[in-house]
Amino acid sequence: MRVKVVLDRVSHLKAQPETRRESLSSHAESQELGRGQQTLHEAVNSHRIYEPIRGVHPRIELPDEEFEEWLDGNQEIEYVVVNFSDAKEVIERDGDLSRVLEPWHIPVILGTEYDEAVNARTLQDVLDVLAIAQPAIYVPDVVYSYNWMEDEIQENALEAYTGHVRTLQELVIEENLDVRLIPTNKGWTYEHFLEYRELFEEFDYDEFAFYAVQYTGGDAGNAINVLRSHVRNSIAAIDMENVFLIGRLAEDDLLDFAPRVRGATGLRQWTDACSTESGLSQRLWPPFQEGREAKLSVNDGQEQRPVKEFGGTKEDN
Repeated sequence: MRVKVVLDRVSHLKAQPETRRESLSSHAESQELGRGQQTLHEAVNSHRIYEPIRGVHPRIELPDEEFEEWLDGNQEIEYVVVNFSDAKEVIERDGDLSRVLEPWHIPVILGTEYDEAVNARTLQDVLDVLAIAQPAIYVPDVVYSYNWMEDEIQENALEAYTGHVRTLQELVIEENLDVRLIPTNKGWTYEHFLEYRELFEEFDYDEFAFYAVQYTGGDAGNAINVLRSHVRNSIAAIDMENVFLIGRLAEDDLLDFAPRVRGATGLRQWTDACSTESGLSQRLWPPFQEGREAKLSVNDGQEQRPVKEFGGTKEDN
């Protein structure tokens, strides 16, 4: 199915609003009827993907012999976080992800990559990968967003992003794909995140993927405080129950987030902690995971600032 056909279907869906707003819960219930004969693991994962991502999980790079060996038979891993381009390359090499992931592993595919990769990606590219990777979780991306952009350009980026997620979600439902979408951040102020409310209400989303890799650089000393502030803005505006933090696993970084930040992933910290002379150690992952989750759980005792506090004094760092 070519991109033009996909876009034609989107136009058709938009012309029939009463038929396109199927809730994600009813969509999840329809999967077992729509995909033919599933394996036991696929059937279980078809339900597990609709649960929020809690705890600490590894981000990996593929294709890569060391990471693939680490994943082989690894029973300590539930979610495997991987870039879209990496998943696509493995699928092109192997036909699917089964030679890399175990049946109990759930792929969490990240759309956010270098701008060049995102700009070159088509909607059909996304649908093709998700059709093969399912059951899976996907964090969509389509446009770049930086804090140096003018207000009008930033508003256009937000509109383009929420429109892309809406279109993709409609197609996931129509194609009966066993995929859950988690929107990500394309802004930083309370007002920016208000633009997500309609999308979240329309599709009953209750989780937000906050991409934090860019909160580094020359201002790195204050970057973590700015990040925490922006995460609070998103929670106050959207009022979702769960935030999945991408790109932050340092011990100190996981402290002092809002209590709704319940999941996190990263790459460098866990690979450093699990590296041995013979490669990455499966045995060293559980203590690393437990230690980081202990830091994350400290935030449970904190209270999320009420929405009314953002009415006059916004955190717009």
